[in-house]
Amino acid sequence: MFNFSARLQIKRLLPMLLISLLTFLITVAPSLGFASKSTEGIHIFFSGGCADCWPYTENVLVPTLRSHGLSTKPEIHDYTVPGGRKFLLEVADSVQLPRSIADSLYAFIPTNKGTLVILGHVPANLIEAALTSPELPRRLVIWQPKMHGQPTEYRIWAWVGQVQTFPINLPFAEALQQARLSAGPLPVGEANLAALLPAVIVTGLIDSVNPCAFAVILLLVAFLFTLRQSRERILQLGGVYILMIFFVYFAIGLGLLRAVSFSDNPHFVATVGSWILIALGILNLIEYCWPNFPIKLHMPAIAHHKTNELIKKATVPATVLMGIMVGLCTFPCSGGIYVSIITLLNAKTTMAWGIAYLVLYNILFVLPLILILLAVSNRMTAKAWASWERQHALQIRLWYGIIMVALGIIMLNWMIV
Repeated sequence: MFNFSARLQIKRLLPMLLISLLTFLITVAPSLGFASKSTEGIHIFFSGGCADCWPYTENVLVPTLRSHGLSTKPEIHDYTVPGGRKFLLEVADSVQLPRSIADSLYAFIPTNKGTLVILGHVPANLIEAALTSPELPRRLVIWQPKMHGQPTEYRIWAWVGQVQTFPINLPFAEALQQARLSAGPLPVGEANLAALLPAVIVTGLIDSVNPCAFAVILLLVAFLFTLRQSRERILQLGGVYILMIFFVYFAIGLGLLRAVSFSDNPHFVATVGSWILIALGILNLIEYCWPNFPIKLHMPAIAHHKTNELIKKATVPATVLMGIMVGLCTFPCSGGIYVSIITLLNAKTTMAWGIAYLVLYNILFVLPLILILLAVSNRMTAKAWASWERQHALQIRLWYGIIMVALGIIMLNWMIV
C-alpha cells in the first residue's frame, strides 16, 4: 500500500509522464515503419516531372505485363506527391533495393520466384524475355536509364556483385548468365553491411563515454547510498534509469533515420551530418581550452536542477521521468556522433538493416552505464567513481572532441568512396 505522500507524488508526476508518452506517439510512432498501403501486387512509381514516363507506362510497360498473364491491375503512383516517396522507399526496402540504384521510373513486379524490378524505360522485348526466362532469379533488376532516342545499352543486377552493363542487342539470357557471375563490391545497400558493423560498434562505444549520463548515474547511486538503500533497490532504480536512456535515444534515432531516409540525396545528408559532428567536436575542444566560452554542450541548468530534485525522491516514477529528461537534454552533449552514424546508415544500407544497427548502437551506448551500475553497487567503489568523474570530466571532453573531429573526417572520406 502506498502512503499519502507516495500517492501525491505519483499524482504530480502522472501528467508529465502522459505528456511525454503523447509526445512520443505524435513524433515517433508514425516513423516506426508500418506501411500505410500494402506493398504486395504490382506497383509502378514515376516522377510527375518525367514527361515520357506516363506514355511509356501506358503504351509499353502495362500492355507487356498484361500480355504475359499478369492480369492484376498495377497500382500507379507519383512519388513526388506527399507520401509518395515514403511509400516508394517502403516498397524498395521490402526487396532490399539499394538506394544507389534509382531512376525516374520504378516497377516492382511479383513473379513465381520472387520480384522483378524494372527501372527506367526498358524495351518490351527485354521485359518479355525476363518474364518467360526459366532461369529468372528470385530478385532481378533490369535497368535502362536513357529516356530519349534509341537506347544503346541496358543493365542487369541480380543482387550479386556489381551492376552489369550490356549492349542493347545482347540477348537477355546471355546477359543474365554474365550478371549472375558478377564480382566486385555490391551497390550501396547490402555492400556495406560488413564494413558498417565495426563502424557501428566503435562509434557506439565511443558515444557511450557521455559525461552527462555518467555524471547523473553516479549522483543517483551516491545519493541512494546516503539514504542507505539496499543493493537490490539501487540496481532496480539504476536499471530503470538506464532503460529510459535506451528508450529515449532509440526513439530519437528512429525518428531521425526515418526523416533522413526521405532525402533524394542520402550522401549529401550524410556529408552534412559529418560536418555537424566535426563542428560539435570543435566545440568540445574549445570548451577544454577556454572553459568560460559561452557555448557549452551541457545539460541545461534548469534540467540539471530538476534532475537533482528527482534524484532525491528515489522512487521508480521519479527515476522514469529523470531518465526521459536526461536522455532528451543530454542529446546535444553526445548527439553529434549519433546523428552522423544515422545519416551514414541511411546512405549506406537499407531501412531494415539501419534499424537493426540502430538497436545494436543503443545497446552499446548504455553498456558502460550497466557496467558502472554493477560496479558501484559497492559503497567505496561508488565514491571512487564519483571522485574520478569530477576530476577527469574536462579531460574526457578533450578526448571526446578529438574523436568526434576524427570520426567526422573519416566519414567524409567514406562519402567520397
